[in-house]
Amino acid sequence: MMLDAVSSLILLISSLTSAVWLLHQHKKAIEEHHFRIRVFALSCFFIGGYALSNLLLGDENQHANTFLQMTENLTIYVSIPFIATVFIAMSKGWHWSMAGWGRWLLGLIAFFELTRRTDFGVSYTYTLAILAIAALLLSVLPKQSTRSRNALLIGTVMLSIGSLLYSPLPLLMEEGHSVLYRLSLAITLPLLMISLHWRVSEAGSPKNQ
Repeated sequence: MMLDAVSSLILLISSLTSAVWLLHQHKKAIEEHHFRIRVFALSCFFIGGYALSNLLLGDENQHANTFLQMTENLTIYVSIPFIATVFIAMSKGWHWSMAGWGRWLLGLIAFFELTRRTDFGVSYTYTLAILAIAALLLSVLPKQSTRSRNALLIGTVMLSIGSLLYSPLPLLMEEGHSVLYRLSLAITLPLLMISLHWRVSEAGSPKNQ
């Protein structure tokens, strides 16, 4: 119980700090970068909600369990794919409006609901995890500074460990480990955040005063 609380608190601090710091550092970023930063920050806030719900609610009743499951689903089926999309969009030079990102959000929710209702939920979870990791790995390849590449690569490795070994539906283990999953996310987010920060800065984002 204590480890659950500690891991949730660490993830809450990690996710909120990553989101707020990145938003503050790039509040004057040009539009195409600012949208990506906002999407990354939103994903961190979703993950922070997952951490906070685990910290405060526990599993004492059905309503608490339902809310916990919702925040967990937002983390796995929205936040992680969102973050992976931010990096692949950055590496490929794709520019989406906030409306475009909103449609992608609705699409991710719809895909999840469709696969859940058609009993393909487990296969979809595995596929989505692999695609997110692949997108991050592909984002390592385009030209960028060594420090940005290294942070992205290490963050991707940590996310891979968490998703494939410790998530609620791990591909490589019989069952997940919630404490280690939250800790892996807590390490992943700052690494990906600093990589995105450096990439935006190198791309010519205006410096904050």
